[in-house]
Amino acid sequence: MKKRLIYIGLFFWLLFSTQFVKAKTISIDSSDLGDNQLENRITNHLSIGIMKGFLMPHHEDMQQLYAHIQGVQLQYLSTDLAWESNKKFKNGAIKYAQRLGFVLSAFDLGTNISGNAFSGGLLISTDLISNKGNKIDWRSSLKFALGLGYLTQKYDAVANPENRAIGSHINGYMQIGLSVEKNISNNSVVFLEFGLAHFSNACWKFPNLGVNLPYLQAGLAYPLNLCPSTKKIDKQKQLNQLLSLLPWRKSVSIRLGKKEIDLDDDREFINGVVEFTIENWISKRSNFRYSISYFHDRTYQFKKFDKMPNYSFAGTSEITVSAGYETRFGKFGIITDFGIYLYKPDFKKKTAYFEGIGCSYAINSNYKAVVRLKANKTIADFAEFGLTYLFN
Repeated sequence: MKKRLIYIGLFFWLLFSTQFVKAKTISIDSSDLGDNQLENRITNHLSIGIMKGFLMPHHEDMQQLYAHIQGVQLQYLSTDLAWESNKKFKNGAIKYAQRLGFVLSAFDLGTNISGNAFSGGLLISTDLISNKGNKIDWRSSLKFALGLGYLTQKYDAVANPENRAIGSHINGYMQIGLSVEKNISNNSVVFLEFGLAHFSNACWKFPNLGVNLPYLQAGLAYPLNLCPSTKKIDKQKQLNQLLSLLPWRKSVSIRLGKKEIDLDDDREFINGVVEFTIENWISKRSNFRYSISYFHDRTYQFKKFDKMPNYSFAGTSEITVSAGYETRFGKFGIITDFGIYLYKPDFKKKTAYFEGIGCSYAINSNYKAVVRLKANKTIADFAEFGLTYLFN
C-alpha cells in the first residue's frame, strides 16, 4: 500500500510539472477579438467550498487515526496574462491557461488524537479543457497549492503517544485537485473538486509519516470584477518583450535545513546545499531552471545509538543535476525540480533521483528567499531554507 501511494504521488508530481509545457491551452488572437471580448475571458474569482473526506492511514502505525474529516476552504484565483512570443501562436496571441492566487483551509480531522488542522499557501490552477468563445462558461482545471499548516495535535510520548504521524505543530502543506467549474449566472460559479491534501514537516521533527486527506469539495465562486484594462494588458506585453532581450539569468543559492531520522535516537543534523542555476525566463512570470548542486548530508554516517565517526567529506557529500520550473505571482513563486544523483556516499540509500518543490520570495531584483523540500520518490529528505543571488 505504501509503495502504491508513493507511485501515485510521483505520478501527480510529474503530471503537474508537465502541464506548463504540454497542457492543452486556449489561445485567442487579439486581431480577431475586440477589447471587451478579450476582457470577458479574464477571470478573477473568490470561492468558498465545503470539504468532505477521510484521513488515510497509509502506515500500520496510523490505523488508529482513520476518521472521516470535514473542512472549509477559501480560494482566490486571478488570470495570469501570459503574453509570449511563441512560434505556435500568432503574434499577439494570448493564452488563458493559468490562474494564480492563494488558499486558506480549516479541517476537523475527526479524532482527539489528530485534532484540527489549518493551512494557507499559494495556489496555481492550470486549465485542462474549457469552452470556446468570448466568455468562459465552464472549464476543468488542475490545481496545486503549497504553503504552511498548523496541526493542533502532535506526537507526545506522554500526552499523545497514539499520534505516530506528526512530531510538530508547524508543517508544510500541499494540495492537488482536479476541479470542474460551471457558470450558473453572471455573478456566480459552482465547482466540484476532487483532490488530496497533505501535511508533513519534512523530517524536521520525528515522527514524520505525514497526514494524507483525500477529499471531495463543492462550493461557489464569485467574480470580483478586477479585470485589467486593455492598456494594462498591452503594458504587460511590452514588459515581456523587453524581458525576452535578456531571457537567461544565472543564480547561486545557499540553503540549510535540520533533519531527524529516528524517533528513539533523536540526534539532530544540519544539512546544507550550494546550488548554481541557469534560469531561462520564458515570460515575465515563469522560467525553466537547470541546476548543479552540492549537498552536505551527515546522516550517511549515522548508526542508531552509535557514536558518530570522524567527519568525512566524501562520506557526507552528494552531487546532483536537476531541471525544473518556476512560476511567479507578484513577489511569490512556486518551484518544482526533478534531479538525479551523480555522486553520493552510498547508492543503496535514497533513490537514484529526487524531487524538489518549494516557494520563493523576491526580495529585490537580485535576491530571493527560498524554502524548498527535497524528497526521494516523494519520501521527504529535508527542508531547505536560504537565499538565492541572481546575476546576468
